[in-house]
Amino acid sequence: MNRSIRIQSHQSIDGLHFGMTLRDLIEQLGEPDQTAQNYTGEFELAYDDRIYRCLAGRLVECTFPDRGRFSVDGVEILSVFDWLAGLPNTVDLVKFRISLEHGIAYDYRDPDHGSITVFEHGRWDDLVASAR
Repeated sequence: MNRSIRIQSHQSIDGLHFGMTLRDLIEQLGEPDQTAQNYTGEFELAYDDRIYRCLAGRLVECTFPDRGRFSVDGVEILSVFDWLAGLPNTVDLVKFRISLEHGIAYDYRDPDHGSITVFEHGRWDDLVASAR
């Protein structure tokens, strides 16, 4: 049975803390399967089915496929998509369900292959504000 992915709002994913250095991330996870720099200048490190994004040499977000079994701030969640829908202040924008309060965005552009992005505080605020 797969273990839960542990998310601490605006702080960490599976114990990897936002703000940690790129070097520390690689020391903890080993060499990535792939690396790339995206169009916004972020450095992306791909490990299996996760992508860690670093900006200015520090971890700012992580994206991974929705495979169920999550723990958010110590609470077990069966469906992040449904859980986000029940939160106050969650917004749906261009096929993303976003909780700025919890630092979680659910990408449902492809309903059969949803993905989740967890991010540090303030990272998506301007995007949400400009899309409203």
